[in-house]
Amino acid sequence: MTYFEKKFFEVYKPVYILFVLVGVVIDLSTKYWVVQNYSYQDSVCYMGQFFCMTLTFNTGFVFGIYQNNSSISIVSTGFAIIFLFCYRWINHDIGNKWGWNLVMVGAFGNFIDKFFVKMPPGGGVKFGLKPLEHGQYIGVVDFLDFDWPDFLLFHRWPAFNFADSCISVGLVILIITIHLDEKRKLMEEAAIKK
Repeated sequence: MTYFEKKFFEVYKPVYILFVLVGVVIDLSTKYWVVQNYSYQDSVCYMGQFFCMTLTFNTGFVFGIYQNNSSISIVSTGFAIIFLFCYRWINHDIGNKWGWNLVMVGAFGNFIDKFFVKMPPGGGVKFGLKPLEHGQYIGVVDFLDFDWPDFLLFHRWPAFNFADSCISVGLVILIITIHLDEKRKLMEEAAIKK
């Protein structure tokens, strides 16, 4: 029994790989630009207080929980990417292809970002997992900061980035399309039984 029924490039078509690469470049470029132009935790707001650019560094997991666990975060993200990669290859007929591609953009963008020390503002970035001096930071660069109705979980939605947006949109697409695919399969099986 073989796990991978289709060849690599049948599932991960060159156009999908190019899409992921371009998305990762956009993600890392926006993060680099923000590190060059904004100071750590200083908010510059637009549209009143509704939208702010607030540079933060997430050394934890989703929504910034378990901060200062960069090693665990790197390992768990690496395992998640391997799992998603293999799951997609094995289950090539489940879910929308572009939903999968968006999730991959976000996963790879945030994963790569974890391997760099940031030195804002204007200090650039360098490869490394530990800050060596004051004013150097590790973790995923987050900067999109939106106001949120006070009655919902947070006063302001936790800052996020382009990669996080890709993951969120991709997951919504996948949840809807996987549900529809499963429903279609059940209907086909019921029709065969008749």
